Order: sequence, then C-alpha cells, then structure tokens
Amino acid sequence: MHWKYWDARGDWDGPRAYVLERDGAIVAHAGIYPVCFESGQVNGIEMIDWASANDAPGAGLVLMRKLAAMFDFIYSIGGSDMAHKILPAAGFVEFARQWRGARPLQPWPLVMEHQYRNWKLAPRLVRNTYWAVYPRTNNRFASDWQFEEISPSEIGSTKDYENVTSTRFSPRPSDFFCYLLRCPVMKMRIYRLTRNLKPAGHFAIGVVRGQARLAGVWLHDPNQTAWQAAFSLAHAASLHLEGVREFIAAGTAGTSEQGAVSAGLRIRTHTPVYLLNKGGNARLNGEFQFQLADDDALFMDLGGPNYWT
Repeated sequence: MHWKYWDARGDWDGPRAYVLERDGAIVAHAGIYPVCFESGQVNGIEMIDWASANDAPGAGLVLMRKLAAMFDFIYSIGGSDMAHKILPAAGFVEFARQWRGARPLQPWPLVMEHQYRNWKLAPRLVRNTYWAVYPRTNNRFASDWQFEEISPSEIGSTKDYENVTSTRFSPRPSDFFCYLLRCPVMKMRIYRLTRNLKPAGHFAIGVVRGQARLAGVWLHDPNQTAWQAAFSLAHAASLHLEGVREFIAAGTAGTSEQGAVSAGLRIRTHTPVYLLNKGGNARLNGEFQFQLADDDALFMDLGGPNYWT
C-alpha cells in the first residue's frame, strides 16, 4: 500500500489517491494511476481500487466526477459488472478492446501450482505442453533482432518514440521504471530491443508468483513484424527467468494482437477499455496500446497463483 500510494514517483509528484468523506467518515475511495502526454501538458488517469460504502449510494460516482474535473481524461480497463453499467451512464465510451494472451513456459510445474485443482488438470497439462512447444518462433528473428537487459537510465527520453508514434504508446520515462523496480511484490527487468544493431525500442517484464508479465513494449516502428519480434524475444527472455511458469501480455486489438498470436501467445480474453476524454485533449488513435503497465493488473497479487492457461 505504501509503495502504491505514497512511495516517490519521479514522473508524478501529485497525490495518488482521493477519498470522499461524509461527517468525518470515508464513503468513497479512488486510487489513481497517472499517465502524462506532451511533457505534462495533458494528464490522464485510470482509477484503481475504486469503491464506495454500501450505505452511501452514488458516492463513488460523485468522486469520479470530481476527478474528471481535475484531469484531462480518465480511462478504465475491464472492471466489475457494476463498473460496466456505471461508466457509460457517466459519459464514458468504449474506446477499444484489450486482448490478453498467455503462453505456458513450464507446463508440469504450472499444473502442480495451478489455482484450480480439478479433473481439468490432466487435459490442461496436455494442452499446455503443446502450447509451450508450438509454434516455434524464438529463432526466426535471431539474425537481425536482439535484446539485452538494461537499467532505467538507459531507456533514454520518451521522445525517442513520441516523435514517431505519439498516439500509440503511454510515454513512460525512466523514472516510471525506477518506481516499478521498487515494487515489493514484483521483480522487474527492462530490456532494449535492437534490429540490425540499431535501437528499435524496449520492453519490460515483471514477475509475480511464477508469472512473467510483459509490462509493455515500446517500439520505434510498431508494424506487425516488429510486434511479432518483440513478443517472441520477450518470450525468450522469460524462459531465462528463475521460477517462471507462464508468460502473459496484453495490448489493444489490432496489429499488436496479430503479432502476439504469430509469436505463439494464445488469446485468453478481450475486455473493454472505456474512455472519458473531455474536450478531446487525449489524442489517441484506434491502435493506442493499453498494456499491462497501464493498469494495476501488472503488479496485482491475489495472494496465490493466478495463471491464465
């Protein structure tokens, strides 16, 4: 809790949680997960841990409207059935669909640790063994694509990709990754992508309870070949991480999904992404990538395994 809401973030110096009080008691709460565009000129948030008291109907909606007046846009990925009903009524529109994909890495340990222990374990082992082996993609890009682990300071300026694809990725500076590296429940690693020895982007992987979570991929030229190469190399990087049973990733339906499928990920779900974009300040195109790093799903720890395959 301290890390999530009070630990220093070099890319955001404002509060990261708000409450609504009535007669000195908290009746609603919303954590905020910030993202800034155009060097802080456009600021948006996702609300996390959004909840209200049962005896204060409408308090959560009141708090959300207050936050909407403070920021340029609010987005929401997935959420409860109640949220899916409330958000459209509050002016949110379904902006995109987020795909979530996975690939087992160690089928036998994954089955032995799986959160669901029932008659499906044996069929799951057979299926996951096949999914772990086929398709073989990691060697397709060995001749011209490479990856290497780096520190946050080596990421460079977000302008490296903002100038070319400013509407395609959340601009996450090195300070954001420094913050993720201090997460107490997730071990984070950052990698540089190169093509023909020239910088092509970077990606980051966080590990939580046997699951290698691809925080995101930030590409200089996000075409389908680059997506496939990035997912294939991220999968290869995950294979070298200790204790990892499964590799997962997320993005916006479209080119990135096609690249993920070509790289061997199995799409498990699609979930709506809602956007409240007052005044159109957030200039996002239809292929803007909502990745795991844009949501608390990246570091969510449910207290036990939560495998997707």
